[in-house]
Amino acid sequence: MSSHSNIRHQILIPLTLTFLVLLCCFLLALFTIRNDGISNTLNREHGESIAVFKALLVSKTELMSAEANTIINDPKLKQAMRRKDRTALYSEAHPYLRKLSKNKITHLYFHDPTGKNFLRVHQPDQHSDLIIRGSLNQARETGTPSHGLELGPFGTLTLRLVIPWKSQAELLGYIELGTDVNDILSDLSIINNIDYLLVINKALLGENTAPIGYSWVNRHINWNQFPDKLIVSKSLDQIPPVLQHLLTSRDPNQIQDRSWHTAYLGSKHFAFKVFPFKENSGREIGNFILLHDMTLQARQFQHFIVLAVLGSSVLCLILFTFTWRILGQINQTIETTQQELSEEIRKTSQANDLLEAEIGERQKAEEALVELNANLESRINERTQHLEKATRDLEKGRIDLEQAYCELKSRQAMILHQDKMASIGLLAAGVAHDINNPIGFVTNNLEELQIYLSRLQTYIEAQQTELQSTASPESMKALHKKWNELGIDYILGDFGTLIAESLEGADRVGDIVKNLRSFSRIDDQEYKQANINECLESAIRITNHELRHKAVVHRKFGDIPTIHCQAQQLNQAFMNLLVNAAHALDKRGEVIVSTWSDTKNIYISIADTGCGIPDELQERIFEPFFTTKEINKGTGLGLSIVADIIQQHQGTISIQSHLNQGTTFTITLPIKAEVDDV
Repeated sequence: MSSHSNIRHQILIPLTLTFLVLLCCFLLALFTIRNDGISNTLNREHGESIAVFKALLVSKTELMSAEANTIINDPKLKQAMRRKDRTALYSEAHPYLRKLSKNKITHLYFHDPTGKNFLRVHQPDQHSDLIIRGSLNQARETGTPSHGLELGPFGTLTLRLVIPWKSQAELLGYIELGTDVNDILSDLSIINNIDYLLVINKALLGENTAPIGYSWVNRHINWNQFPDKLIVSKSLDQIPPVLQHLLTSRDPNQIQDRSWHTAYLGSKHFAFKVFPFKENSGREIGNFILLHDMTLQARQFQHFIVLAVLGSSVLCLILFTFTWRILGQINQTIETTQQELSEEIRKTSQANDLLEAEIGERQKAEEALVELNANLESRINERTQHLEKATRDLEKGRIDLEQAYCELKSRQAMILHQDKMASIGLLAAGVAHDINNPIGFVTNNLEELQIYLSRLQTYIEAQQTELQSTASPESMKALHKKWNELGIDYILGDFGTLIAESLEGADRVGDIVKNLRSFSRIDDQEYKQANINECLESAIRITNHELRHKAVVHRKFGDIPTIHCQAQQLNQAFMNLLVNAAHALDKRGEVIVSTWSDTKNIYISIADTGCGIPDELQERIFEPFFTTKEINKGTGLGLSIVADIIQQHQGTISIQSHLNQGTTFTITLPIKAEVDDV
């Protein structure tokens, strides 16, 4: 009975544990698949919500534009505005405001041509202040209607439409209509069945003016609810605790996290995501928090998990019962086998007695073998010592060979860099020469083609005039139909544009050829007078492929004298520093190139807003082969070559760097260096 129970335990316990592990893996996979599905669904719904929000903004703007056209064409309003009669203007405009209010348009302004407010119909006591909002400025600059979401001086977030108000050629001023963004967000919540929070940074609002502004639109705000955020619009009566903690926190990384998070409010389960909210000018004024109610999906998934666990448990119980019966039958077979083995053991004992006699004889033979092995071991020890000595000599030779290989590799890197720069120079010169001739043909041919096109257009116009006077109406109608089918007007109009764009492209290729020619003289070692500003400009153009996608280059060139130098060698040094500046930028930043001088020296500064260099590494950056880049992404020779070139010109180079703030290299070169031409 004991063995019967042990066999069952030895098999059923591991089997049960294996089933539990598989069940856990299955549940984990379900959770992973569910989370991925929810994330995809939320991202899709987010995209749909943004599209609907933009469509609502366009629809509301079109509605305000239609209402504004009615106001613009009212002659009584024009007369009152022309006379600067604020009372008459308010009397005539107030009925329009009541009509606009039915369409949830809450703001109606009249501004004079200078941008100063003449009348707020919705707040007639507030007037004569200068309006500096972007929509009004854009309408004044372009002379066309302008619209967009903007934060007002009283903290209200409003969709505004500004239209120039003209009477014949006279500019009477500007009419501005606005609607509170809360109405648009409420429509968005109803259409897409979502919830939201709109929070504004308190730094952009006034503690005394914001409550006044929101009282005008019949809304109450709680200024002291959060330290640096103010909720101006929401669709939930209560805020989930997780969101309250997020808005209370002063850590900017938490509010800037763009991933989906979970929040609970009572029995409801929400998924929310935080987005930056920007007004029409592009300024970030707060955050828009989008919430999706996931309560139903969560409950359905919980029911599915319960059913899966119950089903798995029933299946496990059935398998356990079946296995228990099978193991009982196996145990009976094992007991029968054990009896047979006992009989075999008895017979084996008899055979062992016979073997013991043979073992005695074999022991005598083994003693003879031991004596022979003693002599063999001494010979093996001698051979082992000889092999160990040879191994030590071989290891020493290998270490010497590795040292020699490292030295050879270092020298080879220096030679390869020099050969590479010479080869690139020859290649650049060849490419510039090969490109220059055909691009000249292309430019000349395009200019001739432009002349031919002008003549052809003149001829076609003359032909059209002649045909109109001589051809029959039926012929002219057929020709006009064929003219339209072939799109001759579009072809003639687009032909000139294509030629102009091709000429512009040819000019750009010509500039590239000039830069290649300048770069091809990089091995020119002669000392001559050179303008450092021109050298820096050439280096910026050559490294433009590294800089244009990662940095904005600011040039702050001073009025500096020319110096006696190897211009192409200095170009190489400037190029190395500019490329390093580009590599230091993890995201788009700035590179500032400055020059200035005094009575003895000129100074060159190349600064970036990149990741910076730690203090403990700044003393080693000019060492040959020292690099902080990844393997196969740098030789460690760039700054070493820069230092050698500056030293050859009797100059100095210094560095100022701070982590996550940027690095500045400052080069000092003497105006009158005592050097010999190389």
